[in-house]
Amino acid sequence: MLYTVVPLERIYSDKSNEPMKESDNMPEYKDISLKYGQVRARRDGEQYVVEHMNSTDMTDYLREEFTPGSTLTDLTNYDV
Repeated sequence: MLYTVVPLERIYSDKSNEPMKESDNMPEYKDISLKYGQVRARRDGEQYVVEHMNSTDMTDYLREEFTPGSTLTDLTNYDV
């Protein structure tokens, strides 16, 4: 019996021993530097989706644009 959060299809697939190819759909990430931390966003088409944020300033967590799952279209608009 396995106690894991990894889907069983991934554990028991035949592809588990094959090396990953660059042609596989690997997401592209961008780190946005804040004054007291950073935000990591995943590219989704022409925009970025916020994955997570690390900051020592608690007011950064109150900014709605950095909520995980929100989309960032133009990264130059943010006061970072």
